Amino acid sequence: MSENKEQPRKRGKKEKKRMNKVALGIIVAGIVAVVGAYSVKANTYRTRFFPHTVINGIDASEKTVDEVRQVMSNQIDNFESTIKSRGNNDEIIKGSDVGLAFVKDNSLEDLLKEQNSMAWIAEVNGKRDLKIKSSFTVDPDKFENTVSKLKALDESKFERPVDARISDFVPGSGYSIIPEVEGNAIDIAKAKEYIKSQLITLNSDINLDYEDNDLYEKPAKRADDPTLNTALNNLNKYISARISYDKLNVLNGDTIHNWLSVNSDGSVSISDEGVASFVKKVSNAYNTVGKPKTLKTSYGPTVTITGGSYGWKVNVEKEKAAIKSLIQAGETAKREPEYSRKAASHGENDYGNSYVEVNLTAQHMILIKNGSKVLESDFVSGNISKNWTTPPGAFPLTYRTRNATLKGEGYSTPVNYWMPFNGGIGFHDAPWRSAFGGQIYKTSGSHGCINLPPSVAKQLFDYIDAGFPVLCYNLTEATTAPAPTETTAAGSGETKASVETKATEATVEPISENVNPPSDNQSVEIEQ
Repeated sequence: MSENKEQPRKRGKKEKKRMNKVALGIIVAGIVAVVGAYSVKANTYRTRFFPHTVINGIDASEKTVDEVRQVMSNQIDNFESTIKSRGNNDEIIKGSDVGLAFVKDNSLEDLLKEQNSMAWIAEVNGKRDLKIKSSFTVDPDKFENTVSKLKALDESKFERPVDARISDFVPGSGYSIIPEVEGNAIDIAKAKEYIKSQLITLNSDINLDYEDNDLYEKPAKRADDPTLNTALNNLNKYISARISYDKLNVLNGDTIHNWLSVNSDGSVSISDEGVASFVKKVSNAYNTVGKPKTLKTSYGPTVTITGGSYGWKVNVEKEKAAIKSLIQAGETAKREPEYSRKAASHGENDYGNSYVEVNLTAQHMILIKNGSKVLESDFVSGNISKNWTTPPGAFPLTYRTRNATLKGEGYSTPVNYWMPFNGGIGFHDAPWRSAFGGQIYKTSGSHGCINLPPSVAKQLFDYIDAGFPVLCYNLTEATTAPAPTETTAAGSGETKASVETKATEATVEPISENVNPPSDNQSVEIEQ
């Protein structure tokens, strides 16, 4: 029994070994078959292109070089390309029109050599879009004759590009940007080269307006240009300014836009000439210096005073600067002009109701305060016989000072109170005189100054200050004294008649002393 059990066990082991050998053989055979099949396929792709291969737009999948070349060659017979251009309808070029011909070279062979046939399994599902320089050529003469007739290259039909720009000023809305115009002007030489390059690769859809081609002339400036938009913002800011004056129409963008110019960096300049022309209008409206002034005299008649330097005078440079600044800020403002000289009032008579009335004919001075007489006196003016006549006119008091020495040709005169109003002519005390008024001035007058009694000079000095109006005028010889008018001397409580020919004194309200130095051109020495 034991022998019989041993034999089946030995037969089972042998059977397993035999079966393992068979299986191994099958596996080896399978590997050999697979390797063989892979090698066969790899060998195929030594002469054929991989699947999904496109060469110059031609499907070369699984094709040999000759087969691809044949397809390319066959394409010539019916080939045509659509030319798309800016502003024109599509145009057609046929291969025969340009002498399109197949060129046999080694470009396809070179592509095939670059193909790694042993890697075919990795490339089976991949897409390969390959290019060769060209397998085609064109006839130069036919090409030139055909392409030159394209509407896209007709220079007579070109519209040149136009830069984006800022519009003209429009009342009520200001400025805006007018967009650029692209135009259709093309670089003809570059366009021809591009068309040729596409034809010899059998491109059936040639777009000349493709951005990367860079064939068309371009505007130098477009609507989104930062400098252009900076200029636009500046312009609209400047014209938004509104500057008003009591005596003029409002200055606004309707006028300001004429003064503006744009710089290359987008900044905006304001014309000096334009601003100056406007400030001239301001000056004409506000200046009263040198303009005739009427005065209802204390003697009754109304006189017209011409000449002199009293009045309003606009400071042109300061006013120009102020206007420019307001425009640049785009501000709304109501202005009183900048002045280099000021007067008391903007009324009909700029000297107001406080002034010194100097009747050169009557040789009588009257100080008016707030419309009332507060001081009056006879005086002696310039010597007519020596041609030192005191000139009429309206003047502002230049300054006032104490203890001055008046110098001129042949004289040097110390005075206690010096109040010039017309260059070297002014009020001062004259203690050396015993009489004032009458006809003294005609033969024994001053060098042009108004000589006053010392006490009157002191009171006048205490009242008037720099800028105070001094109105000098002449009347007929028959009018020598003021009309009888009773006034109350300020602070005295007394009533006096203003008809005396000698000095008539009154008490005035003193003001704080403001001693100003003489100007450099005055021949005056001040005692220290």
